[in-house]
Amino acid sequence: MKVTFLGTGTSVGVPAIACRCAVCTSADPRDKRLRSSVLLEDSGRCVLIDTSVDLRQQALSAGMTRLDGILYTHPHADHMLGLDEVRIFNFRQERAMDAYGSEATLAGIRRTFWYAFEDTPPGGGKPQVALHALESPGTVAGLPVQPFQIRHGVAAIQGYRIGEFAYITDCLEIPEESYAVLRGVKTLVINALRHKPHPTHQTVEQAVRAIERIAPETAWLTHMSHDLGHARTEAELPAGIRPAHDGLVLQV
Repeated sequence: MKVTFLGTGTSVGVPAIACRCAVCTSADPRDKRLRSSVLLEDSGRCVLIDTSVDLRQQALSAGMTRLDGILYTHPHADHMLGLDEVRIFNFRQERAMDAYGSEATLAGIRRTFWYAFEDTPPGGGKPQVALHALESPGTVAGLPVQPFQIRHGVAAIQGYRIGEFAYITDCLEIPEESYAVLRGVKTLVINALRHKPHPTHQTVEQAVRAIERIAPETAWLTHMSHDLGHARTEAELPAGIRPAHDGLVLQV
C-alpha cells in the first residue's frame, strides 16, 4: 500500500498567519505543513483519511485523479472542512462518495455540511456523500479497516489500522484496549504537537513513549506545530522515529 502525506501540520498550518518565528520563516520545504491528512492507494483504490481544509491544494500537489472513500477521525474543522472539494470526484466518477467514521463524527459532519444532506434546490453546488458508521472492523474500498478509539482531550475520536499500518492524529491518550488493536503494527503514524504540554494533544515526549510501547518497525510524527523545526526534531528523535513532511511517500 502506498501512503502519501498530504499534510502534516496542526490546525493553523505552518507557517502560521502573521508569525515570523524561525520555523515559519524557514527555507526548508519540510517546514511547510498543510493541515493533516494522508492518501492511501492500493490496487487502484484511493482512500483519504480526513478531508483537510487544504484538500484542493493537496489533491493538486499529489496528482489525485480519483477517490474511492474517506475515513474520518473526528469532526474538527481542520480535518473535515475540505469535504466540499469532494464535488469534483462526484462529477468525474458520477457517483456519491462513501465516507466513514464514528456516529459522533458523522453527526458533526451533518451539522456542518447540512446543505449536503437536506433537500435543497438541485445543482452542482453541493457534495454528494453517503455516510456510513464505522466503529468496528470493516472494509472500505476493498481495504480492511479496523477503527480504534483514542482520546482527544476528553473527546473520544478514532484512529485506524489498515493491515500493518496505523494512523493516529489529535491524540492525547491511547486507551488500553486500543493498544491491543495496535499490537503487531509495523508502520505507525502518530501526532506530536510540540514539547510543551497541551490539554488535547500529545507532546513529542508522550508520542515517543506511545511508540515505544507499540513497538512498530518505523514511526512517523504528524500534526506538528511551528514549535518543531523538521531538521532539529529529526536529529533529536530516537532511532526508528522520524518527523513526516508534506509530500512524503511510504510503501507499507
